[in-house]
Amino acid sequence: MHIHTGIVPLAPAPDTGPNCMRCGKPSDEFVTETSNRNNNEGRPYFKCVPCNKFLVFNDTRGNDPDNPACSCGVSSKRQAAGHYRQVPRGVHYVCRLGRCNFYVPQMGNTGRQVSLEDVEEELLQLLVRFCVI
Repeated sequence: MHIHTGIVPLAPAPDTGPNCMRCGKPSDEFVTETSNRNNNEGRPYFKCVPCNKFLVFNDTRGNDPDNPACSCGVSSKRQAAGHYRQVPRGVHYVCRLGRCNFYVPQMGNTGRQVSLEDVEEELLQLLVRFCVI
């Protein structure tokens, strides 16, 4: 896999939901509930209902022209995994438009994936508020 390292123009939010990468059916848009424990409350996202697969958040949070380009050639989106993943709250990049399976973990100086679990809660809330993550 080739990862583009130069600045890539930010892709706009999708006008319509992407088709599911598993079944090819159109996705539907939802909004995360206020009870979301991953600091994603109120965020719009696309999901394939038949596959019950999350595809992509439909907002600008995590968009940065310095993010690597995904396999589609558009800017990627930086986001964090949930608490119960292999690397809890691991920071990674995905396709901004939810069209491909692009996934690249953000690696730290130690050679391990960066995890928000290593960040103090107060700082994490500040980063979320400023749409850094």
